[in-house]
Amino acid sequence: MYVARKGMKMARYCFRIIVFLMIFIVSSISFAEEDKFGSIINLQKIIVTPSRTNSVIGDVPTDASIIDSETIESENPVNIDDTLKYIPGVDVSRRSGFTSATSNVTLRGFGTQSRGRTLVLIDGIPFNEIYSGEVYWNAINPKDVERVEVVPGVSSIYGPGAMGGVINIITRKPEKLENEVDLSYGSYATRAFYVRHAFKYKNFSYLVSGNGYKTNGYVAVPDRQPYDIRRWRENYGANVKLMYDFDETSSIGVNYQYYDENVNGGRKYYYGTKDLNNLNFDLKKSFSDILELSGTTYFSWENNWWTYDTPSTGTMANRYTRVDYTNNNPKSGWGGNAQALIKYPDFNKFWIGMDWNWGKIQSKDEYKSAVRWVESKGSQEKVGMYIQDEVTLFDKLMVYLGGRMDYWKNSDGFLSDNNLTPRNRTFDPKSGIEFSPKVGAVYHITNDTSVRVSIGKAFRVPTLYDLYRTWRSSTTTYNSNPNLSPEETYTYEAGIDHTFFDKLLLRNTFYFNDVKNLIYSVDTAVASVKSKDNIGRVHIYGLETEARYELNKNFSIFCNYTLNLSRIYKHTNQNLKNKYLTYTPKNKMSYGTSLHIPKLVDIDLFGRYNGLMFNDDLNTQKLKDIFTFDLSVAKEITKNFKVSVKIENLFDRTYQEYRGVLAPPRTAIVEGKIIF
Repeated sequence: MYVARKGMKMARYCFRIIVFLMIFIVSSISFAEEDKFGSIINLQKIIVTPSRTNSVIGDVPTDASIIDSETIESENPVNIDDTLKYIPGVDVSRRSGFTSATSNVTLRGFGTQSRGRTLVLIDGIPFNEIYSGEVYWNAINPKDVERVEVVPGVSSIYGPGAMGGVINIITRKPEKLENEVDLSYGSYATRAFYVRHAFKYKNFSYLVSGNGYKTNGYVAVPDRQPYDIRRWRENYGANVKLMYDFDETSSIGVNYQYYDENVNGGRKYYYGTKDLNNLNFDLKKSFSDILELSGTTYFSWENNWWTYDTPSTGTMANRYTRVDYTNNNPKSGWGGNAQALIKYPDFNKFWIGMDWNWGKIQSKDEYKSAVRWVESKGSQEKVGMYIQDEVTLFDKLMVYLGGRMDYWKNSDGFLSDNNLTPRNRTFDPKSGIEFSPKVGAVYHITNDTSVRVSIGKAFRVPTLYDLYRTWRSSTTTYNSNPNLSPEETYTYEAGIDHTFFDKLLLRNTFYFNDVKNLIYSVDTAVASVKSKDNIGRVHIYGLETEARYELNKNFSIFCNYTLNLSRIYKHTNQNLKNKYLTYTPKNKMSYGTSLHIPKLVDIDLFGRYNGLMFNDDLNTQKLKDIFTFDLSVAKEITKNFKVSVKIENLFDRTYQEYRGVLAPPRTAIVEGKIIF
């Protein structure tokens, strides 16, 4: 009976999709303009992330994806990580949607509740913060983004943290005199603004943008209690970019980003603020067509402040009625990259480079509900050198050989807690050297068919959060572990791509990750206490299949499916052996279609299916599967003025992506954009 019910349920979903497909196909045929034909086959698009320089995406030995500016505009996301939900192999966990302070994004089944296993870049510069590897996705305004490049799998170019892959967010550049003003308003009194001014004169150009967002939010719990209130969020940001081209072969750039956020977690005494500053410089120089030199350096300083409440005993009405403790967490970091690219036209490219990263944290907890204070300190440094060689043979075979040597060191570890004996603890420095090789190849069998394979290794150094931060949330205590070892993964990937009539693209990829020493929060012998631990070995098997079709410039459609099995293979706790990683769905599917009716309207429909997930280590608790749709409709009123409406969770499904937290109900946002 259960199987029959599930079958009927999936049949209804498929019927909805078929109905929408029929409507859009008929409409597209009616309004198609053949002179606007343009192939959707994106294998000839230029991608920069795999090698830090221009490459053709079809020549990359992995299932890379590009989310271009047209796609970002059509999806009209509140947050840029929302666009990643439709990419095969990508897991996005945003617990309470548009009210969430954080979002966890991982590639290839590494588990969305652990941060730092996917390297996130902004214009090639790491954006994962030094403390926990977290990415402040709210700080990246989608309207500042030109495109997003997603490169799953390990890389010999990038260092610690790129276990699942790399996501590179390329921001807009000033190309001409242009001004833009966007205003929006929607459900739950959500309002936002965005302004941008760009200018270019001869060799000098600059771009200045600012944005603000505020929402009254919603109550994000399944069973509301007297202490539950709306989760709200308010944030403001600004970006300044300056660029100067000395000539056609050399340039310099400076970029500064500021972000400020206030957020409430759903109770009166559970809230926090975030303050972020990033400053970076880049320099590029080319010598004829043979040598390219590039370098970047960046600085970051930030501060997080949170108030946590305590679940007081007694009746429901008396719970969470006071402050448990406050946490102040200032962080600072510095890093850079230098690279040389030597090119022998038509058959060889050789990269050599190095990068470095340093950061420190000082976290302080001041308890109000007890006589207790906790302080954690630590610093981490990483230096890596890499080489990569790309050889083209017989105009059809491309071979990649690369390797990277990294040195890492954790130091200044300190924990002070007046509830411990001894009260003050210092931890010995710990360091190591890791070598990460990679071999890959792409063979173009015909102009329409190619195969790709790759084998490589990557690792992740335990974060300062994993090593030194012990804290409490509600009734659960999370212990750090200064003895953690680096995580390692050996990744194997094979895929085939084929195009039909320059309109239909099919991509299939199989991957296997053999992960050692995965860091995981596990239950201890003490009730309500979890501890960080290297859990031994995890095997991750996956299959990604994707189809993209474009009738013409006015109609396109895509659909992809991911099968992922992330399982604990070995563990000292036999009860966890063969258990699946939490919050990692086995089955995922995404669907989207875009219809452009010239001089009338643009319509975009996106659907997403997430299969069952386990939310506890022993796999005894499940979260139900979900299937949601988002709809966007846009109308160009004049050449310079456009109005759009975005509806998320179109059918108003009630679901949870994290146990105990409801995802947003149906929401609608109306936006007006003026460009002049």
